[in-house]
Amino acid sequence: MERLDNILLNRDWQALKELEWGNKKTLRLLMNKLYLKDGQLFWPRVEALGIAAAFEEKHKKDASVELVRRYFWSLNEESGGNAWNAAEAIGSIMAYNPKECGHFNWMYANLLDDENLQAGVLWGLLNLAINAPEIVEPLWEKVRPFLEAENPDLRGLAVWIVTLMKDYPAKKESWEIEARLAARLAQDKSLAEIYLEGKYYQFPIAELLKKEVLAFSTRKFKQGDFIWEVTTATSPKGLCWVGLGLGAKNEAELRKWAQKHGSQALILPRDLPNQNVMNQLAEYFNGSRKEFTLTLNPRGTDFQLKVWEELRQIPYGETRSYSEIAKRIGNPKGQRAVGMANNKNPIGIIIPCHRVVGKNGDLVGYAGGLEYKERLLALEAL
Repeated sequence: MERLDNILLNRDWQALKELEWGNKKTLRLLMNKLYLKDGQLFWPRVEALGIAAAFEEKHKKDASVELVRRYFWSLNEESGGNAWNAAEAIGSIMAYNPKECGHFNWMYANLLDDENLQAGVLWGLLNLAINAPEIVEPLWEKVRPFLEAENPDLRGLAVWIVTLMKDYPAKKESWEIEARLAARLAQDKSLAEIYLEGKYYQFPIAELLKKEVLAFSTRKFKQGDFIWEVTTATSPKGLCWVGLGLGAKNEAELRKWAQKHGSQALILPRDLPNQNVMNQLAEYFNGSRKEFTLTLNPRGTDFQLKVWEELRQIPYGETRSYSEIAKRIGNPKGQRAVGMANNKNPIGIIIPCHRVVGKNGDLVGYAGGLEYKERLLALEAL
């Protein structure tokens, strides 16, 4: 028990994975510890339950589904406080296992009818809106009333869910807040407390209307005897940043970039929103993918966006010179400006700035380093 508590205090999920596979009682211990909402370990336990369920899912099919069903049963059969924290538990399990448990979305949202469960369910829906917005998309009618809740924590959770969902690419029109209510919320200075990724945040509700989440993830890929370490960051509108190099360095660079291009953003480590780009990058590095099919959310000046869009037109295995790009965007003397825009490209590889070379084919000007540029061009030449 002491070892588990230390793992939770440090949020050491790799150690949790080792403990989960080595001790079949881990899930039961976590579940028992969730009966009371007290102490600094409650929310790490909630997170850990979802993560442990994902570990167990890989070992035993539908393990996460069985857990969700068990918690719904407890809500129907138990009395007293033992069942109340089931809302947080279910939300965590669903957020970390959306593919397996997403079909419980309406059943889960219906728990909002119980005032004792509302805070937990809204917290779970917020995490789902970050990790798997397609599961939350049909639930507008269940979330909408809480935009006018008296409790600022409930109101804040609902505002942030709606803020994230209205930017979801497959959104429905209903996720737009009507003008009257939006104007009122834009003046709402009430503080809402929200727990995410090991921290308690207090945000004025008006600020939540402008705040987005940038979810980032780092993964390694092999190209021959070389290992690429790639970090990607995704907003609700699409992929917005790709960095090459060591994960810690990339995270620092991402945060620096976000200060300029997403100052209201909360940057969280989340694998699921980046899963599609990581899968496509894996195919790119193994030579089976020559074109990316991703929704992008690049951020820059109008000129930079114009240059980056032109870069996307360069076919796999081909190169263009800076002067050629300048001519194509209608600025034949703008080679230097094109070079500067190329250097500021925030979505490396996917927006293929590595395919731009000097007039004589020289490998010049790559923000990630010329070694990376050379390796990418060599990969595409095969």
